[in-house]
Amino acid sequence: MRPHPPKTSLGRRPPAVVLFIISVLLYAAPFVWRSPLAPYLSFVALIPAFELLARTKPGWAALQGALAGAAIFGLVCPWLAAYHLGAILFVIGLEATWFSVAFASISAVLRTRSRFSIPAAVFTWAVIDIGRSVGFLAFPYGSLPYSLAYSRAALVLASIGGVPLVGLAIAGANASFLAAIRRFQQPGTGRFAAVAKRAVLGTVCVVFTLAAGKAPATAAVKDGRQILASVKPESPLQPGWFRVALIQPAVMEQESVSDYSAGFKRIASLSEEALDYNPDLVAWYETAIVPPIDWHLRHRPDRDTYEFVSGVDDFIAAFPAPLLVGNGYAPPDDLARSVEYNSAVLYEGGRIEGRYDKVKLVPFTEYFPYEKLFPGLTRWLIDKFGYFWTPGPGPTILASGKSRFAAPICFEDSFGRYMASFDAPDFYIVQTNDSWAKSASMQEQHLAMSIFRATETGAILLRVANTGSTAVIAPNGHVVASLPPFEPGTLLVDIPLGSAVTTLYESGGKNVDIAILCIALALVILSGSTRGTAFRIDNNDIV
Repeated sequence: MRPHPPKTSLGRRPPAVVLFIISVLLYAAPFVWRSPLAPYLSFVALIPAFELLARTKPGWAALQGALAGAAIFGLVCPWLAAYHLGAILFVIGLEATWFSVAFASISAVLRTRSRFSIPAAVFTWAVIDIGRSVGFLAFPYGSLPYSLAYSRAALVLASIGGVPLVGLAIAGANASFLAAIRRFQQPGTGRFAAVAKRAVLGTVCVVFTLAAGKAPATAAVKDGRQILASVKPESPLQPGWFRVALIQPAVMEQESVSDYSAGFKRIASLSEEALDYNPDLVAWYETAIVPPIDWHLRHRPDRDTYEFVSGVDDFIAAFPAPLLVGNGYAPPDDLARSVEYNSAVLYEGGRIEGRYDKVKLVPFTEYFPYEKLFPGLTRWLIDKFGYFWTPGPGPTILASGKSRFAAPICFEDSFGRYMASFDAPDFYIVQTNDSWAKSASMQEQHLAMSIFRATETGAILLRVANTGSTAVIAPNGHVVASLPPFEPGTLLVDIPLGSAVTTLYESGGKNVDIAILCIALALVILSGSTRGTAFRIDNNDIV
């Protein structure tokens, strides 16, 4: 057995508890620390964890991972408590499970002492990050790649291989920095050559990190045309362009018919003011109108609700511009309302000309796939959070005038593959309602997801939100304009039509996640089969 190198003052190992605390703070900081330096921390956030796991048995690592996941997401997502205490407790438990699996797995591969163990750890972390964002329990908030929403380098990577490729780059940079640090700690012959080698590798990582701090600077789309966005446009609409008015009313209560009526008055007032600028489309936020309009007009089960939706219907019928309305939709012929969708409904001349029904529903609050298996839990969820929506049939393109656009709803912009499945729209309009969180931080985290979706699809992406973030995002991820959170307002956007492109991500890069999984499995197998072959965390040249 080869003796450990002597521990110099530089090489003295920090206590495990110190590494644990530093790891938690570094991971959470990019999401909670309002500083231009915060995104840089994602490139070092995993260093203490990797160092800790290199000397920890998998059983203890699993416990440490559970504690780390719970602590991190308690810091990153406190706004979940505004919705319900059970929501934040559930997410803390979910992420504690994911981090427990990640820490135990990485500890296991590092303890093989194989030359493949470090790359195996990097790819294992990337796989766990991907796993957190897929399936019924997907919760992509707090994923490190989203901390780099204003990084030019990260957004370019996303246009090639999506967020999974960015996550892999982050894990690889962390491991490379740790390798460089450990190399500096090693005495003996050949030290200067090794230091030079690691210095080059570290320099590459530093260059990538510095690039992360530079956001895309322009809103250029095809042929150099610029997206124009303003609360008061000064120039008339150019030929071949399309003007959208995004209405942010900042309605905080939607619990009763009186709340609906008060909120609608503000929506209607802002929409009428927007007519001064001749918009081609006026867009409202998700569930701007909660009761399904056509169903209540036909069946009239409640007088107050009927009078409310009748007033809304009259407004829509008289409105001179097309309207994209967030509305619960129930087929009027279905007396029992056995099917009800969370929908984006396109009205023109008072008639429904198109509709998109939300597919990716929020688990437990909008959808529960095990209703028959757990009827008691189902009844409790409905009592606490309201009735469930029905998942829609799939991606749909809406058309208004000469434009073709997609209208994914809220949580759906968390899923790169799904957003890329729409058929090359001129632009996206993401309707969302994050008022429940009462948190600007949450809205910023949600905006970061839309930024990555814009770069992955190479499309103009508009967000229309109740309380924020209402924003305009260029295909390169540049945020052209946004409205202040929790303030009513209208953002008018001039979009050049015919600028849709197909990105490398859409062409095949969306399968990078599968490639990462396959490579991770291969590296884990290689680590096990080459156990004990000259392992040192500073001697893994493959990273």
